[in-house]
Amino acid sequence: MGMLSRIWQGAIFATMLTAPVALAKVTIYLCGDSTMQDWDAGYCPKQGQGQDFHYWFDVNKAAVVNRGQGGMSLGGGGKDKNGGVAVGYYDMFFKKGCSNGNCIADKLQAGDYVVIQFGINDNNYSTEDFFRSNMKKMVDDVRAKGANPIIMSPIRRCYYDSPSAIHNSYRGYPALSKKLAEEYDVPFIDMSEMVANYMISVGERYAQQFVFNYATSAEYSNLKADQADQVHLQMNGANALGRIITEQMRAHKDPVVKKLGDYMAPMYQVSVKVSPEGSAEATSINAYYPQGMTVMLKTIPKSGKKFLGWYDGNGNKVSGQAVSTVKSQYIYTFKMKDAATQFTAVYEGGTAEKYTGDGKALTAFPTTTPKNLDDVTFVPFTPMEGSTEDSVKTDKNIKKFFDAYKPDEGEGFSENNNPGFHGEGFWNFANSKTSFATYKVKFPGAGHTTLAIIYSNGGTSDRSVNAYLDHDYYISAPPTGSWTTWDTAYVVLDAPAGEAELKFMSLTADGGPNIDMFGFSFDDVCRVGVDCGTSRMVNAPAGAEGIRLMGNVLSLTENSDIRVYDTHGSLVARKSIAAGEVDLSSLVRTNGLYRVMVRQGKVHYAATWAKVR
Repeated sequence: MGMLSRIWQGAIFATMLTAPVALAKVTIYLCGDSTMQDWDAGYCPKQGQGQDFHYWFDVNKAAVVNRGQGGMSLGGGGKDKNGGVAVGYYDMFFKKGCSNGNCIADKLQAGDYVVIQFGINDNNYSTEDFFRSNMKKMVDDVRAKGANPIIMSPIRRCYYDSPSAIHNSYRGYPALSKKLAEEYDVPFIDMSEMVANYMISVGERYAQQFVFNYATSAEYSNLKADQADQVHLQMNGANALGRIITEQMRAHKDPVVKKLGDYMAPMYQVSVKVSPEGSAEATSINAYYPQGMTVMLKTIPKSGKKFLGWYDGNGNKVSGQAVSTVKSQYIYTFKMKDAATQFTAVYEGGTAEKYTGDGKALTAFPTTTPKNLDDVTFVPFTPMEGSTEDSVKTDKNIKKFFDAYKPDEGEGFSENNNPGFHGEGFWNFANSKTSFATYKVKFPGAGHTTLAIIYSNGGTSDRSVNAYLDHDYYISAPPTGSWTTWDTAYVVLDAPAGEAELKFMSLTADGGPNIDMFGFSFDDVCRVGVDCGTSRMVNAPAGAEGIRLMGNVLSLTENSDIRVYDTHGSLVARKSIAAGEVDLSSLVRTNGLYRVMVRQGKVHYAATWAKVR
């Protein structure tokens, strides 16, 4: 896998590193699950805590690498959804010689920081013993390099037992994280309690609409289905939690952690008003942001109230969006500048309030999250029978199937020797736990959709597979009785808008089942290069023979002009390149995701997203 780790599992739309590595004093690695990871823009407004975390730090003092991975437990060793052995984050992504390559332990330098936050998936796919064991290994590996571990408890789920009590859905893992931090003498940040405090402070309605990923297709053009996600965050929530983390770092009792406060960027206040007061059911609260971060303001009108628009601190109505998929008039997004500012949600009968501050950066920061009740009592964890994530109903009305016979990439065989298949043939995984098949697909919008696979399994045991789409989705493939008997298996996954790579990976040493077809309950899904076009460069595309992007390396057959843009559309590198190969990491100053444009003479070739590490 090397430099790109899971790039073959789908490009993730967000910058992984924002600071020039050569200039940075330290690198901060973020290790966690899907609540931490970068999410492709097609999932907007879904965002992980680590996605914009780099903005909080001065690029000349600290670099941030977000290595959050969806669906991961820390411990592994327990049982996955299909009864197989789950593989944990430590073995896959962290330890020296990890199974996915690009191992964090190999990259650590003395003085770096590693933030460790797990427990949500360990609740289902591991045990407390495995969690404890792998946490110890991870801490030891970090310290062996002279780096600094920080343990964080997992965030809460949007589940209110009452207005003053937030349910802990993840059993004892928050408490266990704290206990292990004490046992191993590791600095601890209790995000479980801090997020609970924050949720009580803002209330359930605000938590749903402004913090967790509750969003509708009326608000965002990329959404095909409305979202009511109690586990993952939206942009505003991810950045609110990032703000809490940095506040805890600034005030931490451990001087090594507190030192991170010296590496942070200037912060600027955004004050939010509503005029006339009382017109809105809920509106974004006042908060501060670093320069460059995308700010999302939102207001929800009360019944009968007419919203006129968002107005800036000069009294002017704003227009345009930093997030292009926003289509609701109640939402306004913009890039934070290097000055404090003010916005007013103006309703009929109201007027914009002028900003009267000096615009200067803040010099003092909170160290605790406020509570709106004086007598709130927090229970550290719930019993083993605590609530679990809600499941999404399987929709077996599959609108379209695709032939699995020829994947875009794979480790296995395209065959047609077993009767009963529907297309040209079927895909036969190689007999190994690492065999796979990757298919580039394009979704008409984001949302939960059912994935179906038509398969045969003539063996005597389940040949389950992992269908990876920015997250792990496990599919059970029990024996069908023979290799000529076909059955259908289903799993609900969260699809992004636009192009993505769907990767089927064997979870057994015998390989996976034979896959005949796969399909989705969404209509208008197409397969890139088969029945729909692509906006990405592909290997030797028509009219661009010889242009090949593999990992960080761009191969060219003639002199070309290369332009590289970051995820915000800013040009970060431009260079004329002779025929041959160029490593993109030599053109950009930071790790992350970039759009690459190639020009040869008067011909411009399609762009692709390349993750550079």
